Amino acid sequence: MRISPWRRFAAVLGLALGITLTVAAPARAAQIGLAWTDNAADEDGFLVERRLSSGGAFQPLATLGPNVVGYLDASAAPGASYCYRIRAFNVAGLSVYTNEACGTASGVAPVPLAVTLNAASFRPSDTMVATVQATGGLVPTAVDAYVVVQAGGALLSLQLDGRLVAGLVPIARGVVLPTIAAPFVFPLAGAPPGAYTWLAGVTAPGTLTLVSPIVSTPFTITP
Repeated sequence: MRISPWRRFAAVLGLALGITLTVAAPARAAQIGLAWTDNAADEDGFLVERRLSSGGAFQPLATLGPNVVGYLDASAAPGASYCYRIRAFNVAGLSVYTNEACGTASGVAPVPLAVTLNAASFRPSDTMVATVQATGGLVPTAVDAYVVVQAGGALLSLQLDGRLVAGLVPIARGVVLPTIAAPFVFPLAGAPPGAYTWLAGVTAPGTLTLVSPIVSTPFTITP
């Protein structure tokens, strides 16, 4: 069926009426949330575009399905400011753009896996509590998770039962990370003084290809 120019204009105009784009509160650091009201009944989807707030041309960011009323830009750089606009589309064509809405991502990038300690410096008589903190949803696919303590040139990998084993051995294999904080207790009696570092990271399953930055947590043991 051939659509006349007037019917095409009317259909596309109907997509755009009543859509107002706003920047919503980000769900996590280094993300920017968008929200809008869908008052159309005949869209096939929405096109999301982004540019730096300092200027430049808008670039395609995402293609969404019908009846979607929000989008989370997880590719935003920490501390960067962006402007967004959207328009709807259907078989008749493209709507006009919404208003522009701008926002700034937090300056702290989210990480899926990290280690926090109960102190930064310990004595051999102390007990160290290393809490492994996983944040679900940042990496939606299955990963291998590594939690490793670096002592000089040696690497000791933490296991789920609390053991430290030599070399690079995942604490979990092929898992979609949940949101969890798991404390591991280490009496330090007999530990030699020196500088140490906990390292946490996730890789593609069965490989050492990182899918997020390694997070380091240094600590020292003093005489």
